[in-house]
Amino acid sequence: MALTYFPKTILLLLLSCILSFAGHAKSAQKNKTFINFAVQYYPPFIIEHDREQGVLIDIFELFSAQYHYQAHYLVYPEKRSSIAIERGNVDVRMESEHWYRGTMQMCWSEPIYAVEDVFVTHKESGKFDINGLNERLFLGRFGYTYPQLELSFDNNLLQRKDYYSEFDILSVLAGGSDKALAFSIVGEPTLRWLQLKYPVFKSTISVHGVSDVAPLQLQFGRTQRAKKLCDDFNHFYADFKKTEQFKQILLKYGL
Repeated sequence: MALTYFPKTILLLLLSCILSFAGHAKSAQKNKTFINFAVQYYPPFIIEHDREQGVLIDIFELFSAQYHYQAHYLVYPEKRSSIAIERGNVDVRMESEHWYRGTMQMCWSEPIYAVEDVFVTHKESGKFDINGLNERLFLGRFGYTYPQLELSFDNNLLQRKDYYSEFDILSVLAGGSDKALAFSIVGEPTLRWLQLKYPVFKSTISVHGVSDVAPLQLQFGRTQRAKKLCDDFNHFYADFKKTEQFKQILLKYGL
């Protein structure tokens, strides 16, 4: 009888532990707030891969774990994400107050990184004159704004072609049919990241100085949930940016 009773006791104890653990896990899941993060790939800050990663994602994951948020990373085109956050369909996205052209009052994170935008052309495209840009062809990203060029776009003084990524833009500059006249403006960290991954961009692309500097931030929506998320993130980041862990994340991505 003892031999029969002992295994049953163990089995019951194991079953009890499993049920208890499942209950705790379910309770912890219920206590998490689910949020929608609109992703636009912009290496090394958000990198396209088998899962989302990059400086912003690494930081946001640490924040989410500490404040009991569960982020859903949803890939959005730039223009659509700007509309979605104003409508309250997403809670947070990558942006800069300097780049934002909307009129709604939004909550913003503290600056996470100062991005230097640089002028780039093919190395054999000839002399680059910043005062003669209207004679060239600008390659930009869909939905992106370029404050120093917007007046020329609005007045049809500068032709523009749009692409889905900096990789596409640099590919055209490196060897496309428009390389002789084309130029673009690319974030220097993004250019450096892609040149390390694709050496052809290093051998074919020339940099012609800084066009602009903007703080990369997180933009939060107008719902009460998004506003609380913004407050929590800024509270977290105020201390986190002083830590060695933050420095290690930047070093991990070459910043």
